[in-house]
Amino acid sequence: MNKRKFLQWFREQVQTRWPTWEVNRCILGDWFAALSGYDVTTLTEAVRRHHIRDDPARPRIGRVQAMARELRLMTRRRAPGPEHSITAVTSEQFWEIVRTRFPRRRRIALMAQQVKFDPHARDRDPEAYAWLMQEQSAEARPPPRSPPA
Repeated sequence: MNKRKFLQWFREQVQTRWPTWEVNRCILGDWFAALSGYDVTTLTEAVRRHHIRDDPARPRIGRVQAMARELRLMTRRRAPGPEHSITAVTSEQFWEIVRTRFPRRRRIALMAQQVKFDPHARDRDPEAYAWLMQEQSAEARPPPRSPPA
């Protein structure tokens, strides 16, 4: 978190909870050095818990830091890692992407593969199916004969 965001967060979250606490630049610098590595959500929750649980006359930076560290560990344990995140699309979504974003050649190639095993391939991408049938019929036609001499 940069200093500007930190100062805004500090005014909104810390100073509103302890309005009589006198803060100077040195104290703000210490708080920034200790807490700038945490995200706003974690820090806000740590300050909120510190205010509710401890109810001190002024906030304790060490206590807030310990709670933020604890919250960060809890969210890391709960959140699945990148190896666990799966992005998948349904068949309908896939063919919608194919119809709207793929170039003609690629659509024809996909349709040629799909036709081999799917009796309803035509329904997936009717335009690509028509193109494929045109290509196959052009290939199946015998070459035109030259007139007899």
